[in-house]
Amino acid sequence: MSSDTDATASGAKPGTPERVAQQLMLMLMTGRLVPGEQIRQQETAEYAGVSRIPLREALNILARQGVLVHKPNQGFFVAKRTPAEVAQLRRMLHLLENEVLGSLNWPEPGELERLRQLNERMHALTHAQDWSEVPLLNREFHNTILQLSPHHLIVREIMHLYMLIDPLFGPKFEQAAERAKRVQEHEAIIQALELRNRTTLMSVIADHRYPEGVGFAPEGERAE
Repeated sequence: MSSDTDATASGAKPGTPERVAQQLMLMLMTGRLVPGEQIRQQETAEYAGVSRIPLREALNILARQGVLVHKPNQGFFVAKRTPAEVAQLRRMLHLLENEVLGSLNWPEPGELERLRQLNERMHALTHAQDWSEVPLLNREFHNTILQLSPHHLIVREIMHLYMLIDPLFGPKFEQAAERAKRVQEHEAIIQALELRNRTTLMSVIADHRYPEGVGFAPEGERAE
């Protein structure tokens, strides 16, 4: 995965193409932009509080990553996924995440506390009218766990896959019940990490990975 993805997954200075790409990803993750929709550049630039130059660069960053599609003489569109493509993305995530989970170094107390803080912030937004921060907190929660693995190249590929799939499933957090369910599942994940029980960890993350009616559960994993 290129440095473009790294920039969208980490902090960046306000007004830079990297920060604008982060803002666009949040719009995708909260359903403000939906698959197949054309990016209205003037309107989006005004929403992001930037000129069209950094916006255009940000659009190119996300197009190179496959999050957006650029059509000559038409503009940029949010990438659409066929059911078969969604199944492939989820299958790749299943395989790579399980590889990483099997290699995790157990978290230190400070790392466990970081996970608890992220989940507490999600919990505080369970019934909030403005829940837009929740998808980012959820993604940071999972990225923090991934970083416990020494398999850094695999982790980077997983983060790229997250970028491709988050626009499809991020908007599910609109429902307060779904936000509450995710917080509860995160608590079970934290407990398994604290107990250093890899079998339980793999099990609770498998349950967490495939909520009812969403996507594709590979053979051998149980969908709730």
